[in-house]
Amino acid sequence: MGRVASNALGREHIRFVNQRAVIDAIHRNGQISRSELAIELRLSASAITAITAPFVDEGLVFEAELGTTTTVGRKPILLEINYDHAYVFGAKVTSHSVITALTNLRAEGGATRIDPLPDLEVDTVTRTIASAAQALRTEVGLPPHKVIGIGVNLPGIVDHATGTVRHSPLLGWYGVPFGDHLHERLGLPVLVENDVNALAAAQAWFGHGHAHRAFLVVTLGRGVGLGIVIDGALYRGPRGGAGEFGHSVVTQGGDTLESQLSDSALLERVRARTHALTADADAEALTRLAAAGDPVALGVLHDAGELLGVALANLVNIFAPSLIVLGGEGMRNAPYLMERALRTLGTYAFGDLAEHLEVVVDAWGDDAWARGAAGLAAARFLQEAAIPLTAATMHPPNAQRRRD
Repeated sequence: MGRVASNALGREHIRFVNQRAVIDAIHRNGQISRSELAIELRLSASAITAITAPFVDEGLVFEAELGTTTTVGRKPILLEINYDHAYVFGAKVTSHSVITALTNLRAEGGATRIDPLPDLEVDTVTRTIASAAQALRTEVGLPPHKVIGIGVNLPGIVDHATGTVRHSPLLGWYGVPFGDHLHERLGLPVLVENDVNALAAAQAWFGHGHAHRAFLVVTLGRGVGLGIVIDGALYRGPRGGAGEFGHSVVTQGGDTLESQLSDSALLERVRARTHALTADADAEALTRLAAAGDPVALGVLHDAGELLGVALANLVNIFAPSLIVLGGEGMRNAPYLMERALRTLGTYAFGDLAEHLEVVVDAWGDDAWARGAAGLAAARFLQEAAIPLTAATMHPPNAQRRRD
């Protein structure tokens, strides 16, 4: 009896692995025929037909225009993901607001909104997200069943397997089971992730990292963050704390990278040297000052570019990635940072590692953080190979979930 059960579980696991591989291959190729899938995945033609048939019936995969053939006979039918098959919410939680998005499974389209937070109580944040999600769904005109889940990203160390925020000084949350709270209020499966990790996961599935097996996402803005993708998988570390790059110590006095490169640090440095910025000036004012040719602003940003280059060289020497995506609000200053950053990176990267490196600047705004969170939920849905999203496939209730 035990052997029969074991065999059944083994077959179920193989079926799931093959489903996932098929969805991944269709997504990665854009369009692909069944025969090409069979060759790429080393599966029989009958297996491919059996796997893809439910996806086509459900509408997740559609049969696109006919492909070309070099032989006489029927042209192959091309399979393509229907990214409008379902929709997801994404939310970015900051210290003062929530940015919420509603997108398709490619983290595109839909709508976005920003709602202020009067405080950072968990109940306030979950209520704000739920209200925004409902408003967006109504605005777009989607029936409830078309929305299959929500991804939330926020600063700090997150246990993505349980949706628990372990350590977020910016929000003042420690050991908060945020996924549970939001699931209870919204009634949808919930994914909670560190904000930069969510962007890295979205980049891997839908962005610049799509064609790379090992790449990094570095963000500048309110802080300094790092997302790590190794062998095509997001690396979080055993307790979700990998990537706290901004807390790297860069001086013997204990100064961190974040204390040198964050928006507030750059503003403080400029204010200390000139009266051109008022006490209430924001980070965009610094960018405007640099664009006007102010020598102090330019000097601060040039120095920051050199330090950024050193930091990137350290990352290249450790991870040897094929791609680094630089993003975040702070990359509005890219015209004044990147020349020196790239030169310094080339100077300190070991051997020829920098010669085989692609560096991309993607200066996204607030809405992109929310779309990154939506992309996280969308990627999970696609990775689960169209198994219906329930509390068991994203964040199940407490009683069914792993606890440390």
